[in-house]
Amino acid sequence: MRIYPVIITLLIISFSKVSDAAVATLGACDMREAKIVYQLSGPEIGAAQPKITFKKEGDTAEVPAIILNLPTPQNFHTGKAAFPNLLPDSKYEYFIKSEDGSKILSKGAFKTKPDYEGRTPPPEFTFLLFGSAYDNQQPFDPPFRTNGGEYEIFDAAKSLNPAFAIWADGATMLKRADCDSRSGIFARYINARNLDKQKDFLANVPNYGVFSKSSTGVKNISAKSKTNAAEAFDTFWANPESTVENCKAYSFEYADAEFFVLDDVSNRDTLDFSESVPQFLGERQLHWLFSALANSSAKFKVVVMGSPALNPAKSEENFTKAERERNAIIEFSLSKKISGLLFLSAGKPYGEITRLVRAGAYPIFDVTAGPVTARPAEETSELNYFRLPNSGTFKRSFVKIDVIGPENSREIKFTFIDSKGTAGFSTSIKESDMNTFE
Repeated sequence: MRIYPVIITLLIISFSKVSDAAVATLGACDMREAKIVYQLSGPEIGAAQPKITFKKEGDTAEVPAIILNLPTPQNFHTGKAAFPNLLPDSKYEYFIKSEDGSKILSKGAFKTKPDYEGRTPPPEFTFLLFGSAYDNQQPFDPPFRTNGGEYEIFDAAKSLNPAFAIWADGATMLKRADCDSRSGIFARYINARNLDKQKDFLANVPNYGVFSKSSTGVKNISAKSKTNAAEAFDTFWANPESTVENCKAYSFEYADAEFFVLDDVSNRDTLDFSESVPQFLGERQLHWLFSALANSSAKFKVVVMGSPALNPAKSEENFTKAERERNAIIEFSLSKKISGLLFLSAGKPYGEITRLVRAGAYPIFDVTAGPVTARPAEETSELNYFRLPNSGTFKRSFVKIDVIGPENSREIKFTFIDSKGTAGFSTSIKESDMNTFE
């Protein structure tokens, strides 16, 4: 009779062990619903459908998720699922299990957005901005140097308990060899999502991806490869739906901030000849942005893109290459008196903060995240004469962004954090200084 408790204990230990036969990326997380992307590996690849469940923290009963896309050989065993009927400002756990439910393949946790409006003052919150990420894979990397490193930076990031993270330069950099084929591009995503430190962060923090140049690989990518890169991006991110045709732009809100995530790749054309004028966004996306900004009631209106938005240096890496579009956004914000405007970006091998002084209105800032795990530059010869003094960050880092203060005295603070969790350059802007017009 005494052996029964021992047998039961062993069964519980066996069931609770996570097999690592699946990895998950938590995506858009709203008040009532959250989504994940997951990939199967090993023996589980043959499963027709994994069992995915979730539960509110403290509850015992698990609820089945809604399967949005089944993992198949055609999508390299990658699926999507949604957790519906959630409660705002609540913590949940989720589980990806084998088809019969006997084995946990992966698990994670998340917290839904607060429903504060009309109930409480806007909550304080923290979110993170990541620049370029790199996963080392020797056969495809340049010889005699290691591009990726300090992956413990994701432990430092997770310890800050962020509400969400924005990957302004994607979660991996495609390598030259990847771009020749659809399978190569998908394999790169899978390899990056399986990095130990990175995958733990991705599974437990809501993540928003930006379609950037790193998402498409080499500079002169073919139309076919660009199509494959776009498909892979859609497959491996669970972003909010885009309402802009032929574009991956979208928006989302958190407390008293609204985020407008732009796609500066799909419609990019840098040809400057005769009647051809360089563009990063295209007319439809620009019109969507103007309409969204004009209709937003958020105190902070945050525009996110994969390229530095306000850096004045003439470069194909900067939005200044599409000078007409860049000027149009600045002029629109002036004529419509858009308050609380802020830019977040990436696309540089270093971090910096650019401050653009405007006649007739408050200055606007562009916070550019440097490499999070990719190789950082030691210096730059690019002349950004709008860069805040001492904000240049030439090491692996991310930006911690805190939205703090009482309802009538909000403030947004930016801090560069290195791989050890040490704070570097920091500055803040008061909401009251982001709504002055002459």
